[in-house]
Amino acid sequence: MQITNMHCSGQTVSLAAGDYHATIVTVGAGLAELTFQGCHLVIPHKPEEMPLAHLGKVLIPWPNRIANGCYRYQGQDYQLPINEHSSKAAIHGLLAWRDWQISELTATSVTLTAFLPPSYGYPFMLASQVVYSLNARTGLSVEIASQNIGTVTAPYGVGIHPYLTCNLTSVDDYLFQLPAEQVYAVDEHANPTTLHHVDELNLNFTRATKIAATKIDHTFKTANDLWEITITHPQQALSVSLCSDQPWVQVYSGEKITASGTGS
Repeated sequence: MQITNMHCSGQTVSLAAGDYHATIVTVGAGLAELTFQGCHLVIPHKPEEMPLAHLGKVLIPWPNRIANGCYRYQGQDYQLPINEHSSKAAIHGLLAWRDWQISELTATSVTLTAFLPPSYGYPFMLASQVVYSLNARTGLSVEIASQNIGTVTAPYGVGIHPYLTCNLTSVDDYLFQLPAEQVYAVDEHANPTTLHHVDELNLNFTRATKIAATKIDHTFKTANDLWEITITHPQQALSVSLCSDQPWVQVYSGEKITASGTGS
């Protein structure tokens, strides 16, 4: 367990359990590095540098894109700032670039908290918490919770943005398995539109399938209450898995980053 001084990613926390090591940064409650026996399980970034493409960030109060930054909630229209001009969207919430506070710390876990005040596009108040825990047998677990501390109901969504990797090898060589039979098509700006069977969009990964040149930036509806997605590099005999109980998973094949990997 170690905490460094402030830099552009805030503070850095180092965790260790058995052969697992993780680096957490306070800006965006981000996962900057995760290794097992020295092998990278997520695309890392240097804490002293601003990461590309929301590497490892926690996305609150919405993940993915809100088209044109506009949404309607309980009969009222709201306008968010556009922060991805290529898609003309408000992307990945409001806390990815805020400095979170360290509230609890041990050798194997860290708890970070953040207060989201009202703003013109999101006039609601949230108190959010992220707990990263390393286990020598099962690896890294992430628990996210938010409480509405305002006086009215609030729209809310959450996601995390790790880029899974088999030790920084090329994503084109990976076998990818995802237990989802439905996926959203996207428009020209990568906004989800209509729900389809995965075969209709040639995105069927219910059996381990080589990614090759497939470009993915899609929302899948998971088939099970508890699911697991896996990438495997056959030549290295290395697999990385992510498990969750959420009904949706956004999969991104990582074209915006220069390192090799797949985003989820």
